[in-house]
Amino acid sequence: TNPQLGDGLGAALSEAPWANAESKLRELRLDGTGLGPAAGAGLAELLRSSRSLEKLVLNNNPELGDGLGAALSEAPWANAESKLRELRLIGTGLGPAAGAGLAALLRSSRSLEKLYLRGNPELGDATGAALAEGLQANAESRLRELHLN
Repeated sequence: TNPQLGDGLGAALSEAPWANAESKLRELRLDGTGLGPAAGAGLAELLRSSRSLEKLVLNNNPELGDGLGAALSEAPWANAESKLRELRLIGTGLGPAAGAGLAALLRSSRSLEKLYLRGNPELGDATGAALAEGLQANAESRLRELHLN
């Protein structure tokens, strides 16, 4: 982990070469890098444009919070070319505002198999209901693992 990277790294994500459609990047681990709310826009752009990313790990960045929640709701989960299979958001400070983005992800993703949300006690009951609704609405869901606690 490198907590000094912070939001500068988050902002650079949208400019990085792995964010283009030709990138071959399959796994990106940003555990404990000090990402904060301002990183949300870069993460949204990465998720929007990457066609190769299969695993994204953002664990232990508790300041991401609502910035990440907004990124999740802005990412075009209906993108048929998305290959994202695993999303790890353990201890990222997600709260109720992230519920809509997470529900949109589950409603439309045809590739996601594993979603880790542990360590985000503020998600609450409304998010749980939104997740259930999202899963029920997606007949093509491949989700096999949903970690909430």
